[in-house]
Amino acid sequence: MRLNNHELYDFFVESQILALYHANTVGTTITYLQNGGLLSRGAVETQGLFQTPQSSDAKDKEVNVWNDVFLDTADLHSAFRRENHYGPVLFEFNIELVRDETLEIWITKNNPIYWNPNTPDNDRYFQSVAELRQLWNVIQRQRIMITIRNNTSPILFNSVRRIIVDDPQRSIEENGQEVHLFNHAKNRIDQIIVNNHPFNGRLDVRRCNGCYCRSNYLRQRDQNDLKRLFYN
Repeated sequence: MRLNNHELYDFFVESQILALYHANTVGTTITYLQNGGLLSRGAVETQGLFQTPQSSDAKDKEVNVWNDVFLDTADLHSAFRRENHYGPVLFEFNIELVRDETLEIWITKNNPIYWNPNTPDNDRYFQSVAELRQLWNVIQRQRIMITIRNNTSPILFNSVRRIIVDDPQRSIEENGQEVHLFNHAKNRIDQIIVNNHPFNGRLDVRRCNGCYCRSNYLRQRDQNDLKRLFYN
């Protein structure tokens, strides 16, 4: 169910939700930067652009969210003190984007990975801002996902406040050479935004203390997975 943009904006402000977030891999981020905005995975596929494969791709097509752009209402890396599963690059957006009535916004009650094709819409999505308000403190935050439906062209870059990149403090071996993952990622992004780009000067580094991301990057992710997140 599409939610009323202005009612939703008012609710977020009342709830002290002043930013929205989208995490992805370095490779998919480069596609966004080269094309001037976030794109649904369906739009990227249709236009023949690059994106890092995700384990949820088949399910996204099955449950009809393949053409949607997803945003979170919290920085899940900070909230759960661990790396974001979707990737080490985080776009932070001004909440004002919600007021744009050209954006068709629906909000999930759970991650679509847990749906099946027969899951009814009222179990998938909040049906009104009033229902969202009622269940806001009942449903876990990571399950509440903002979806901008039916995306076909780049969006939201006029609302970006900053881009945050994880520094896992790890290297991989590629073609016989050691590649420092953060330096490689930052250099790839810098090559695009360094000259006359709206994001020049808005790239931040995340170096955590008291967070499990560093140990997870070190112990729980192998070279191929790190390459998928940071390199390709």
